Amino acid sequence: MRLPFISRRRHETAVDFLAAIQKSNLNDALDEAYSERMARLLAEAELRRERAAMSRLKAYMVLTHTARYEKRIGRLRRAVAAERAQAAAYRRTITRLTDQLLDATGYQGEPLIPAARVVLGIEDAKEES
Repeated sequence: MRLPFISRRRHETAVDFLAAIQKSNLNDALDEAYSERMARLLAEAELRRERAAMSRLKAYMVLTHTARYEKRIGRLRRAVAAERAQAAAYRRTITRLTDQLLDATGYQGEPLIPAARVVLGIEDAKEES
């Protein structure tokens, strides 16, 4: 098999041409890598700014709203305590009035008949259909 003849000048031209293409491709690749790196750095900087802004906003919200919510919680606790105290007073009053009512009617521990319970207001009268 016979190989084609390649002159030295043609060989050098081809090598120079391939070197130029390779250098051009390398420069293009480097330019693309540089632009991608710059875009990534810009995005990371933007992300850091956004995180810092979010952190400042979160700190502001915690500081401003914590005091307001603590005041609200304090008011709610006082309201619940007042309601519980009032409910306890009602229970004591109901117990005292029930004891007085049963003492006045001579209750000695035996169950009251249903009619007596209705008369005393302990139970509502059941309507018979």
